[in-house]
Amino acid sequence: MPRKGNKGEGDPAVGKVDAGWLLGRLVDEATADIADLYDGEGRLKPVDEWPEVWRQGLVQGVEIEERFEGRGNAREQVGFVKKVRLSDRLKRLELIGKHIGVKAFEETVRVKGLEGLGERLARARKRLAEEGE
Repeated sequence: MPRKGNKGEGDPAVGKVDAGWLLGRLVDEATADIADLYDGEGRLKPVDEWPEVWRQGLVQGVEIEERFEGRGNAREQVGFVKKVRLSDRLKRLELIGKHIGVKAFEETVRVKGLEGLGERLARARKRLAEEGE
């Protein structure tokens, strides 16, 4: 379900913009259905009928090109070509994976050789204290 608004902390529908809000927003964007931009007959809906998540950055631009047939006075408009340029959804998935709450790409690092480190440090401190006397 898309979140309402993106006006920051002052918008009561958004509340505090934090890591949880950001993750929810990225998920909404990653799961938005492009079919929501078209009517039942496959025509691009007017922008004001698009779901909010699409109007807030998922669509980078719309280019409309008129198509004509004939020349001069016989020239007649026969249609439109509407090109919708989308933002990078793969980048959004990457951001979700890097999110602090998801950590899909976090590497696990194992450190070996720390067994008995505390005892060795204690002995070293004792030696230094004895040498300083």
